[in-house]
Amino acid sequence: MLNNENLAANLCGLLAQQGNRDSAVEWKILGQERDGSLLVNWMSKKDDGTKSHIGIFDPNSKTFEILSTFLEPKNVIQASVNSSRTLLVYVLKEESPEPVRYVPYLVEINDAKEKKPFGLLAMERSKQVMVQFLWKKRDNFDKTYRDKFLVMIHEECVLLYTASIKKIFSAEDDGHSTASLRIDFKHDQWFCDTKELGTESIVRNFTWCHWDPEVQSLYYIHYKPLTRNTLEKDEEKEDLSPTLSAFQFHDDLPMETVLNIPLNLPKLPLTEPGTKVIYEDDTIPLRIHDSSLNLVIVSNEIGMLFVCHYYLYMPVKPPEESGKMESVHFAYSVTILHHGCVIHCVVPGISWEKAKLMKPTFALHGDHHLLVFQADLFAHLLDIGLSHEPCCHIVCPSPVPIPVTHLVPCVKWGSLTFDSATLNLVSMSVSKSHLIETFKADTSLDNRLSILHYFTVHSADMEVVAELIGILMEHPMSLDIVSLMKEVLIGGTYASVKKGLPPEAAALIRYLPLTMSNPLKPIQAKVNDLSVGISHETLYNTNMMLLSSQQRLSPYRTDIWTCLWDRLNENKEPVRFTPEQVVEKLMFSLACYQPETLSRCTTPMSPVGPKIGATDVFSLSHRSQSTDLPFNLRELSVHLAKYTAKQNVGFRWLKNSYDQAPTYVHTVASMYAAAQYEMSKVLCGFVCRFAGVDPHMETLKGFPLIDSLSSTRQYALYSSLERFCLSAQSLAYPLPQGFSSFFAYLGYRTLSYDMFLQYVQRHVFELQIDVMKAILSDMGDSSEGLRRKLNLLSMLPRSRARRLLNKWTHTTSLQIRARDHATNILCGVPVYPRGSHGQLKQNVRHGGIYPDDQETIGPLDTFLDLLTAKANLNEIDFNLLIDATISSLEK
Repeated sequence: MLNNENLAANLCGLLAQQGNRDSAVEWKILGQERDGSLLVNWMSKKDDGTKSHIGIFDPNSKTFEILSTFLEPKNVIQASVNSSRTLLVYVLKEESPEPVRYVPYLVEINDAKEKKPFGLLAMERSKQVMVQFLWKKRDNFDKTYRDKFLVMIHEECVLLYTASIKKIFSAEDDGHSTASLRIDFKHDQWFCDTKELGTESIVRNFTWCHWDPEVQSLYYIHYKPLTRNTLEKDEEKEDLSPTLSAFQFHDDLPMETVLNIPLNLPKLPLTEPGTKVIYEDDTIPLRIHDSSLNLVIVSNEIGMLFVCHYYLYMPVKPPEESGKMESVHFAYSVTILHHGCVIHCVVPGISWEKAKLMKPTFALHGDHHLLVFQADLFAHLLDIGLSHEPCCHIVCPSPVPIPVTHLVPCVKWGSLTFDSATLNLVSMSVSKSHLIETFKADTSLDNRLSILHYFTVHSADMEVVAELIGILMEHPMSLDIVSLMKEVLIGGTYASVKKGLPPEAAALIRYLPLTMSNPLKPIQAKVNDLSVGISHETLYNTNMMLLSSQQRLSPYRTDIWTCLWDRLNENKEPVRFTPEQVVEKLMFSLACYQPETLSRCTTPMSPVGPKIGATDVFSLSHRSQSTDLPFNLRELSVHLAKYTAKQNVGFRWLKNSYDQAPTYVHTVASMYAAAQYEMSKVLCGFVCRFAGVDPHMETLKGFPLIDSLSSTRQYALYSSLERFCLSAQSLAYPLPQGFSSFFAYLGYRTLSYDMFLQYVQRHVFELQIDVMKAILSDMGDSSEGLRRKLNLLSMLPRSRARRLLNKWTHTTSLQIRARDHATNILCGVPVYPRGSHGQLKQNVRHGGIYPDDQETIGPLDTFLDLLTAKANLNEIDFNLLIDATISSLEK
């Protein structure tokens, strides 16, 4: 919201600067032109009476100019001016006597002489009438200058007028020089000959139309007969189908029909002759319609087009419950033409008294969102940009803190709007802080996930993401935390890769994972006491609704329609890679091979991705991880190669970056894998910070850090890291360096032994060498401690258990290693003990290896003889076998 600025007050100030001190009241907006200039009407009161004025405000130069003045009050409802500001068309609405009459006029804006308005229609109309000039991209003011304007008459026709402006040559003009052939409207004399006005009817019997000043297009709805079955009787009445069409106007070419969309609208009764029709005279955007059909077109020249339709309906009730209408459903649908889909939204439980006055605002919000705003109720951010398929829509409370009636967006004014009732200027944008407050208030998974997607993918604001993670950590036991963390991992990785992607490989971004949200699944969101339902519907044959580039009058001219055509003929449903598809393969591999051989590969790469929040408290080692990439690198490479090959086969005529995309498959896959690792470190750092362990503040690291924490802090940290670990592992994301051992030791310190053992058995905790050393040394050598140690060792891979037994200086370890060594020899498994022990064997045969006070052990000699017969002397570890035998005798 601006500092209580009012458009009318600002215009009064501009009038005062020009020396006009008359009181200006009853301000009214009459329309807006292509350059953003605003046409307004107001009354000025003097001693000699009240006058009515039409002026134009230029927001670029901050100037205000009076175009026409009436000596008496006139009810001007709409106006338009040509680009040279020499001709003005306007519409008067006369409400008495009955019925209401609309009268359009044309008048010259010429300071040299005063001209009377020229009536454009022979008969006044009771149907709504609006007028609009066509603006040329390049004005060429020759000696005869032609301007075109539209006169739109509801349910009757659209007329295209051509007006000629001619220069009046003076005696000083030679009539032959090049300079004299051009009109200087400020100094030359000129006139518009109303007798030479050309008229052409371009549309017949329309029910609704909309003028788009930016792209100079006229959208209109008309009824076409449906294709009839040959078996139907001729006398049967034809059904009519509403169709949305569009005229595109050009400077140097005839107009052309570029769009034909069959609409699914409620069947509305056609207006009977003599019936009084209620009109709302909408000037921005300029629309011709009655109150029975509310459609708004929102477009962008880069190739985005939205058909927005809002309506009220009653829910179906049993007969005994029907009665007085107390509440209705407010609904709207947005047809996203460039994505070939429709988004439906329903807000139930609106009181009828409030619903009948509702008039939502549809406006673009940045480059990626369409904002649907209804005063005092909600704001809806639809994720509809060109960068990816529509998903992750946000519903939040109204971002405008003051009461407003209806906000009207202006062309080329950015997010600035005005209230149609008060003309207060309002900045209609959803701020960062407002979305954070919505995240706190609305605990629904879909809405929270969409807000996280907004900040990770579109804003790339990791500071806000960290703040949102902190909000989640206030309730670490919530069931939604894992899904929300997965959204941060996927969205952050996607944004990081997209930012650093080479332009030649930009086409591959459409195959990378984007979000956890499923756009086809209906979602629910809560706004205060309202429940908002959102659903998604796919359109079919959308490319048949547009003209192809070859069918255009100018095949090589780029505009919104060629961009739409190209967009709709690209791959509509790109098959994005899903991290879940490698999880099953990874789990199978982990069960068959050693985890340390599968957790990483060694493709040389520089790490890509966010650098903040890296966690280095898990390990005492500071070895660089810049060359360590996760297991799913190969899977992603195969996926990219597979679908880019299909894309190139299907679109060989597209000579663009798709031809080069397969060359960059491995580069993109490597960048994505590196970004995965970096994003995992970032999220883990956030989780640790809000769990009370800030990686940048702690002096201790690794296991000593865990030992220094109180039991409460240990549990808080464990609960948070458990959610992080689950989110990363369920996506096959790599974990930060040292995390597995740190997390396992933290679980050992936090959980009961039986619970810890269950986590180990279900492969939640990975017992690496370093963590096992710490756990074994902590357990002690009591009978219970020995039992637990042996239980844990039995769960480890054989090679890892053998390494730990070699370091464990206990008789139990000695005996286990001796049994294992003897078993291998007897089974014929090759063994390679350190050094040669043949001399020890000779000593054994003479009984010289035992202490002086100990008798010879006959069974051992016999057993050693058996081993000597099975293996060479250098394969037998005599010291191990003898020490194990002596220790067992001592016990």
